[in-house]
Amino acid sequence: MDKMVEIARFQYPSQAQTLVALLKSEGIDCYVRNEVSSQVMAGYVDVGGARVELLESEVSRAIEIMKANGYEIPDEDEQTEQIKAISGWAKHIPFLKNLSLERQILFLLLLVAVCVGLLVFMGSLLSQN
Repeated sequence: MDKMVEIARFQYPSQAQTLVALLKSEGIDCYVRNEVSSQVMAGYVDVGGARVELLESEVSRAIEIMKANGYEIPDEDEQTEQIKAISGWAKHIPFLKNLSLERQILFLLLLVAVCVGLLVFMGSLLSQN
């Protein structure tokens, strides 16, 4: 059984829908993931954009179609600027550089949440006096 894989990511769902229409016209079944959350949260939170996903067995054919229609195909090991920035911060923290990127992000978010919680707590203590 094939698994679903991401083949492209777009900031706006309308861009993803254009690719989905192209691939479906060529007989490749695919869909847009995060379409609604990208529309609702646009401008407030980066949810990773609208992602075009399809069956793993269709990837090579879909990439050929995308190249023929002018889509830029990133290298497999190429990372986005945001991922490079987070990895850059984490490499300066000794125990974080050995963790996976997902765990690095989770730890940094937890650290920020704790700091905000402490600020709110200290602010409430100061306001009581």
